[in-house]
Parts: sequence; C-alpha cells; structure tokens
Amino acid sequence: MAPIVRKVEAGPDDAGRTVQRLMHERLGVSNAEAKGLIASGCVARNRRTVAKPDERVYTGDRVEVASEAGRKYAAVVRAPRGGPGWRVIHEDDDLIVVDKDPGLLTVPTAAPVGDSLEELLLASYKKRGHKKPALHVVHRIDRFTSGLVVFARTHPAAMELRRQFKERTPKRIYLAVAEGKVEPDHARLTHSLGEHPKSLKILVTANASDGRPASLRYRVLERFPHATLLEVALETGRRNQIRVQLAAERHPLVGDFSYGQPSPLIPRVALHAHRLEFDAPRGRKHLEFESPLPEDFSRLIKKLKGGASVAPPQAAAESLGKEDEHPGVRKQVVRAPKRRELRVARKPEQRHAGKMPSKRR
Repeated sequence: MAPIVRKVEAGPDDAGRTVQRLMHERLGVSNAEAKGLIASGCVARNRRTVAKPDERVYTGDRVEVASEAGRKYAAVVRAPRGGPGWRVIHEDDDLIVVDKDPGLLTVPTAAPVGDSLEELLLASYKKRGHKKPALHVVHRIDRFTSGLVVFARTHPAAMELRRQFKERTPKRIYLAVAEGKVEPDHARLTHSLGEHPKSLKILVTANASDGRPASLRYRVLERFPHATLLEVALETGRRNQIRVQLAAERHPLVGDFSYGQPSPLIPRVALHAHRLEFDAPRGRKHLEFESPLPEDFSRLIKKLKGGASVAPPQAAAESLGKEDEHPGVRKQVVRAPKRRELRVARKPEQRHAGKMPSKRR
C-alpha cells in the first residue's frame, strides 16, 4: 500500500518553530505521533530526513510526512542513561544534568580513587559513537555529597552557564542534616573562608581579607531529638561551604568526618544537592531539576525521627582528627589544571613558598 503523503510549507508566522510543533498545528498531528513519525524516518524537511523533533523551520521550508494508513507511530521510549553511581536526568545539545551518588568524584584529581563522573560521562559518549566528546565543568559538588551536577557540552554553553553561576542567578537548593537544634528557624549565614596552607582544608578565617566571602540561607524543615533537617540555598559557591559554615555555627553536618564527627547512622556527609534551576544557554528557557532523596539519607531521617543519637561509637570518637573522609583526602582536593575559576585560592605567597616557577622550554 502506497504511503499517504502530507505536505506543508512554513510561512512567516512559522519561522523558528520546531518541526514537531509545525506538524501539530498545521497538520493536526498529536505531539506523541509527531515524535513517532520523526523517529521512524517518515518526516523530511526540504527533502532531507528530519532527525530530531526540535529541529527548527524557516520561512519557505517544505515539510513532507509520509505515513501508512491505520498504523500508529509511537515515540521511541529511551532507557535512561547512567551507570554505577550516576544517572542522566536531562541532556540536550548544550548541557547534561546528572544525578550523582555519594562516593563519586565530580572531576579527576591527583589521588588514585577511581574514575570521576566527568571521565565516566566522556567514556559513555565515546561508547555511543562520539569521536571527540567534550565536557566543560560549570560547578562541582563534594565527593561524598549526592545530587545534581550540570556539565556544558560546548564552549559557548559553558561560558554562558559560568556567567550565570558567577552572577549567582542559578538556584541551588540542598538538603542537609545538622547536629543539634539549629536556631532560628531561618537565617542567613556569612563567613570568610580560606584554605589551610598545609592540610588544604577550608576554614573560617578571622580576618575577612585572608579569605573569600561565603553566604547561604537556610530554613528548618523538621526537628529531631538530636538533629535538624535543613533546606539550604547557596548564594556563593565555595568548596565545602555548607559543611564549613554550619560547623562554624557549632552545628556540623551529621557524618562529616572532616568538620564534625563520624556517625553510626550514615557512612558519609548528610548533604544532598536536591534542586537546581538556571536558564538554558540558548533561548533563555528556564530549566528546573530535582533529585529525590537517596536511600541512605531517607534511612537516616527515619532513625532520627525514632530518637537515634548522632554520636559516634567511643572507638571512633577517640580516633577523631587522626583520620579524614578518605586516606587520600589531602590529595583529593588538588584540582585538575585549568580549573582555577571555582577553586578557593590561598594567598599567592602561600602557594609556592620558597619555590621559583619553572620556565617553559
């Protein structure tokens, strides 16, 4: 049976619309069927097969749809991409948003602690046939923090997203469980943060000139007998910021080996990058993403509701300060080359004390 061919020419009012929308509005095809027809290779624009539903049309473009009578064309259901410790929740030509599990590094470091999320994503693109995949780091979350991370896929997209993060327009919402009774119910915390020259840990500095300003806002979501569940909105993006600032207020996060104490209730820091909002690099479309609570975080809250204590066992308490999150934590905080824009820097005279920069040959 010969296919039924339907044709439509894009007029001045159609310029800039997607092929899917043009088919929906001019041919009366449902959005789901339009995606199915495009996925089946039944749609051509100016005699070239349309590959994506969001392909744009211009005035004078001719779109042809060839379909079989009585056949239903359903959109292709794609299995969510991901691997051990990560899941892709959004991907387009400009960026990719990933939900990361705790324990996975965001970017490579000098310490041999396994592949980072950035490396795993690049390997995934190569496996899918991308010859020269590229990813650009826009922001980071700590290794033992779970939740949302965005990477740019092109240089222009990276420049635009970095501009937004520098101007503090994206909304970054974290869920955190802090020790004790946090008061008041909502507040804004401001500190000056600097890097210790030997341990490389981030600390609150006594003098503002010795560090960089850091600020956040929090509100109490729920109180437990020995801890408090907080919603934290970042205003700046300093390394370990939430952990350091709450520890400075004598409310370290539950399970924070570095700035508080270990806990028998959770084997990592009780911090989750829950919500992320920003403008798309092109078109100024506002994008919103949300990550559900991981299982270990949900179990922690259930135990705290039952009155469980966050205090570590006696043996762990005695060794506190002798160990950190990971044996290679001092090396982990070393950042890869050409990624200094988000790093909390030490004073220039502290970086290379007693060393002269080597000359390039």
